[in-house]
Amino acid sequence: MYFEVFLVGLLAGISPGPDFVVVLKNSLGFGRRAGKATAFGIAAALIFHVSYTVLGFALILHKLPGLFRFIQVLGATYLIWLGWNGLRSRGSDLKEDNGVTGEAFSGDKNFGEGFRDGFLCNLLNPKAPLFFLSIFAQFLTAGTPGWVRWIYGLETIMAVGGWFILLSFIITSLRFRRVYGRYRHWFDRVLGVGLLFFAIRILGSVFKVWPG
Repeated sequence: MYFEVFLVGLLAGISPGPDFVVVLKNSLGFGRRAGKATAFGIAAALIFHVSYTVLGFALILHKLPGLFRFIQVLGATYLIWLGWNGLRSRGSDLKEDNGVTGEAFSGDKNFGEGFRDGFLCNLLNPKAPLFFLSIFAQFLTAGTPGWVRWIYGLETIMAVGGWFILLSFIITSLRFRRVYGRYRHWFDRVLGVGLLFFAIRILGSVFKVWPG
């Protein structure tokens, strides 16, 4: 179960979205250091989202089972939306720079500014609550111990935050920018299929097609 939580968090985290764009922008525009700072900012905002999700789910699961099922469907719908966008991806070329890689490319953006960009981007993203609800709705039950819920939350933070930290390294490679620009649509489509699978699994649990 722990691996599945990590996997679905990773799949949802690496799907194209505002966080991806801001890490891409800062990494390519200001270098690896700014990209890492942006990724750490995203991870910090995730702590906030995980906290209110874990704390609120205890009441929802025990007192409002109907609302919980609605949240499951809402979360599954969000994953379907992400997956469908991935399947529809046509790809796009990434902008080329002068081939310089490493800690800095151009301009001047310190660690605090990069951290701020990532933190606010994730914190103010209206889709972030649905992101966590879609994950926790599948793996939590009324009998799930509190400490297990926090482990699930920590796993999600590690999966998403770790992905963006890794992303800040790999997209500063000129070779990666060329390969990703060429095959992005296939990459996005594979992710889309994975997200649709988890969405169908959630809906199957809600409507008793198979156990959750």
